[in-house]
Amino acid sequence: MSVVTKHDSPETSSSPVRLTRPELRRRAITYTTMAGDQALHSYFTIRAIQAYSEALELLLDSNADSQAIAAMHEKLGGAYTQRGNLDEAWQGYRRALQLVTAEPEAESDHLLHLYNHLAELGTRWLGLFNTSPDIQETRTYIDAGLKLLEGEPLSGQHAEFLTYQAFWYVRNQWESADTQERGKFANLALQSGNEALRIAEELHDTEAIWLTLDALAYIFGKQHKYQDAHKTQHYRQKFADQIKSRVELNDLYFSLGWTHEAVSDYPTSLKWFGYSWRVAQTMESPTMLLSCLIGRMLAWQRWNRWDEAQQAASSILQMVEQYQHNEQWQLEALETLTVIAYLTGQQEEGDGYLRQYKRVLERYCTRADTIATMPLIHLAREDWTRAAAEYRELLERSEPFPSPNMLALLAELVVITGESVEVQKASCERAIAAAEQSGTRRSLAIALRARGRMHLEQHRWKQAEADLNQALKWANDLDLPWDKGKALYCLGLLYRLRSDVRGKNRPNERKADLGRAQSHFEKALGFFESLKAVHDAERARLALAQDHWAPV
Repeated sequence: MSVVTKHDSPETSSSPVRLTRPELRRRAITYTTMAGDQALHSYFTIRAIQAYSEALELLLDSNADSQAIAAMHEKLGGAYTQRGNLDEAWQGYRRALQLVTAEPEAESDHLLHLYNHLAELGTRWLGLFNTSPDIQETRTYIDAGLKLLEGEPLSGQHAEFLTYQAFWYVRNQWESADTQERGKFANLALQSGNEALRIAEELHDTEAIWLTLDALAYIFGKQHKYQDAHKTQHYRQKFADQIKSRVELNDLYFSLGWTHEAVSDYPTSLKWFGYSWRVAQTMESPTMLLSCLIGRMLAWQRWNRWDEAQQAASSILQMVEQYQHNEQWQLEALETLTVIAYLTGQQEEGDGYLRQYKRVLERYCTRADTIATMPLIHLAREDWTRAAAEYRELLERSEPFPSPNMLALLAELVVITGESVEVQKASCERAIAAAEQSGTRRSLAIALRARGRMHLEQHRWKQAEADLNQALKWANDLDLPWDKGKALYCLGLLYRLRSDVRGKNRPNERKADLGRAQSHFEKALGFFESLKAVHDAERARLALAQDHWAPV
């Protein structure tokens, strides 16, 4: 047996301390674990993972008991969670649970703790996984937790497991192929979430209230009740001063970014994504940084700020490469770059981004996932028929909760492609109703523009003018330059066509309409040129160059 002799200072004459190799190993494990705990508490997540990994190797080398090894796997699960590496966190907690349950009499409190972590990872944080956990396995952890709580006094943990159950129902809603099933799971999610909130508020449990409000906002978002989601997240914000976890504060700011984006409040959305970004920078979490950057990119794009969206998309591609993240994280960025390239006439660049986008899809997505994945790209390429067909597929797969934005874009495509009057009317009315009910104002502007174009084709001048002016008002209120240009161009079409149809025997009215058309085409051209929207700009120039006709 090897020993290490520790000599005391010259001032003392006590006997030397002899340390055995097992004792050295034990001390190394203790101090390494303490270093990991300290690093994790200070959000030095990489150091924490390194320390826990070293401690785990020492435990395995020393043939430590299974519960000590389980505890270290649990610590690694927590560190990976904080870093945003959810696949590794999931495996860490699963291994810990396997070791704990292998014992004849596992402590129920410890089991409940592990079930809680696994249920939360597999439901609330599902979007951060590269490979989603099995849905039924996740359900077993929720059920096991609820089973252990049976007969116990109501506690915050009851609310937490009901919250995970609500998230689980949302996943089922999202993945189900049956329309009736999707509706059923949506109702179950709301019931479970509301019951969780009732318990949490009754107990005045701040952490449980915080969690359940996050779930309810998520449920409202998936059902496109954006105003309700917005209200719920701001209610959650009231508890922020009692929350110390940076992970949770980052999630609040990130969620507020999305809820404001959903109601088309883009400046406020970008503000919250900025707060989220700043918190994520202090956490050594590339996953959270990427999530924030994707949110900012999409907010810029939907706000018609294409240069900023392109810059954000390029940064995402660089970060994915820098941190060697899964290529799936590139998908939104590649789609954004493809769409903007085609809209701005960069055909060669657009084709290159599209090839990359398809390659990533083919590598990581199943055949079913890729059936209708490019309607926005077809839209940007002005392939109206294919875009409409794919949006119809998406509509069928998302009933009874289709996106208001999808409904609005499909309504305009239905008008452009000349569907029957009945189909056009039904599509436009549904899109307007969905946008109004959800609170997404940009979708309302698009839907009103679609109905205005429909009335224009039917020579219903007053209705067309009213809808198009309302669409222009929303575009102005939201400061959407592309949508302003589109509404102005459609109004120019209206006045040009009306001058031809109605003004042949009324020269003064004809002259006035032609003047209005000229003015609106010029304003539209200004917006299109500022964005470098080459196809739209070319149409506006053609309209200005012609006396009686403008291209649709």
